[in-house]
Amino acid sequence: MATNTKGTSARQYREQQVHYLRFLVNYNDAGIAAGVKKQTLPKGAIIVGTDVHNATAFNAGTTNVLTVGGGTNFNEIVAAGDVDETATGLTQNIKPTSTFLGPLAADTDVYVKYTQTGTAATAGKATVIVKYVVDNDL
Repeated sequence: MATNTKGTSARQYREQQVHYLRFLVNYNDAGIAAGVKKQTLPKGAIIVGTDVHNATAFNAGTTNVLTVGGGTNFNEIVAAGDVDETATGLTQNIKPTSTFLGPLAADTDVYVKYTQTGTAATAGKATVIVKYVVDNDL
């Protein structure tokens, strides 16, 4: 499992600004096929968009699917089909689904999952950026 050296607590600043989580995903991260916890969103956060930058194309023989989320399928923030994992480049402003549409009811762990079929991948590297705002008007 990839080690999160920056801590696992949810980030929340007092100023009114867009917050973000940023993390790297590699095709061969330990546990990536089952889902790997990367960071945590704070209670009350509203996701305003997610960007995925593919620095190196994922190259499994048949399918390459990168998803991000916090539920059992890990696909509520970035769903299958939101990103072309076989090409390099930036996909911007991916919208969340499910319970990730509104304010989060509790601190919520964010997981990434890479599913592949056919010949096993030998490459693939992406940076995921989850942008969110918090309720700091209290």
